[in-house]
Amino acid sequence: MAKRGVKKKTRKLKAAMKRVRLYIGLCIYGLVNYITGWKFPWISINLALVYDRMGRIYRAARIYHKVIKLHPQDPRAYYGIAILYDNKKRYEDAITWYKKSINVKADYIPACFFMANALYEKGDKANALECYKKVIALDPENFWAHNNAGSICEELNMNVEALNYFRKALEIIPEHHRILFNLGVVYAKMGYDKKAQECYLESIKRYKKYPYSFLNLSLLYKEEKKLDRAILVISEGIRCNPGVPSLYYNRACFLAMAGNIEEAFLDVVRAARLNPEFLSYAEKDKDLESVRKHPGYQALKKYLQDREKRNE
Repeated sequence: MAKRGVKKKTRKLKAAMKRVRLYIGLCIYGLVNYITGWKFPWISINLALVYDRMGRIYRAARIYHKVIKLHPQDPRAYYGIAILYDNKKRYEDAITWYKKSINVKADYIPACFFMANALYEKGDKANALECYKKVIALDPENFWAHNNAGSICEELNMNVEALNYFRKALEIIPEHHRILFNLGVVYAKMGYDKKAQECYLESIKRYKKYPYSFLNLSLLYKEEKKLDRAILVISEGIRCNPGVPSLYYNRACFLAMAGNIEEAFLDVVRAARLNPEFLSYAEKDKDLESVRKHPGYQALKKYLQDREKRNE
């Protein structure tokens, strides 16, 4: 209890310090902006950023619009408005303002990169990929552009292109856990299971708080009928990431296949308590047929149904 209280006080102190820094920034940028008469756009843009971080987005938007009126050739204000829309998941509006920023300065990398993100979120993967390619042409060392381009290629089943992008990203930032994971996904899709396993293992070595490396590696071992190893890997994943329901659910499948019905049922309970949707998966999963016959299974269903009614 004492440790929890200390952590809570620490979080409150950090939040208070953040508010103080924001108000100091607001005072400084506001005063300088007033004295200089909006002469320097970067000061006005920093003021708008402070308002944005304080949650006063309409005030931030007003400042960006005034900067555009006074300094129409500065791409940062158009970009700032785009970010405001992007944060609200209004991707169509965000893309419109990203384009305005790029029209002012064709090689403005932040607008190109985040427009690619917005296009992807909108479902326009082809144009998102073209934007990432433009970012790579402007900034060949931008490893996230390589990574994101690779992810789109993987989704479009352009696996060779995806491999090339991920490999390039790793050249820029070697042994990054997310890129190693993505590379493993492509290798697995192409049937290179050993290489995929090596990537997942290296990803886990670099960062144990990314649960999907454990999950994908365990699924490869399952396909090889190495259930003991699959259970060992996913159990380590649960130890490092105890709040991820998909890990418990998949371990339940492995345990049920290995004949350990009691432990498998307990993992279904753990997964369903974290996310009740996993019980609907268990209803149809062939691997969990034996678990559905467990005497406690119907009680679990009723408990979750009652909990859902109470939350309505």
